[in-house]
Amino acid sequence: MTLLNKSIRYFFAFAAISSVFFIIPSFASNDDASLLQSYIGTWKGLGEIARDNGDVESVKCKVDIIKSKQGRVGYKGRCAFAGGNFSIAGTMAYIAEKERFEAVMSSSTSFSGVAIGKRDGDSLVFELSDKNADTGDSFKIDSDISLIDGELSIGFTAENITTGRVIKVAIPFKM
Repeated sequence: MTLLNKSIRYFFAFAAISSVFFIIPSFASNDDASLLQSYIGTWKGLGEIARDNGDVESVKCKVDIIKSKQGRVGYKGRCAFAGGNFSIAGTMAYIAEKERFEAVMSSSTSFSGVAIGKRDGDSLVFELSDKNADTGDSFKIDSDISLIDGELSIGFTAENITTGRVIKVAIPFKM
């Protein structure tokens, strides 16, 4: 599997915020729940995968954000690029006990993790920095999902720690 395919796999693993792994009870305030629910709808994104050798490839995604239980929102989607595609699914919620937003992630790959959401007014950004070696490879992964001013965007950088190869992905979405 190439660095690009492995890195894209980890990217969409980040983007998948899975309710399967979301066991912590959460009760969002009306304001927090309203912010999350303001993103309910069908989002379509067209972005780029940029490799450190200068190659650029298009990636196309569709994500449906739906209302879930107890102030949570769920989403599911599919992204396609020249090397393949990914299915994603998950949830985002405000965890009152921890006084923060969290997104618990998984996808059709074996990657999983927790992204912490930071709120600034009506903006919410989930960030993940992680090293994942589930396939025997080590990657430094920095990723974010941004919900800002009614717009959704996903950004991602993956570096193979062994080879130093880097890819960057940026996908703006529109409803």
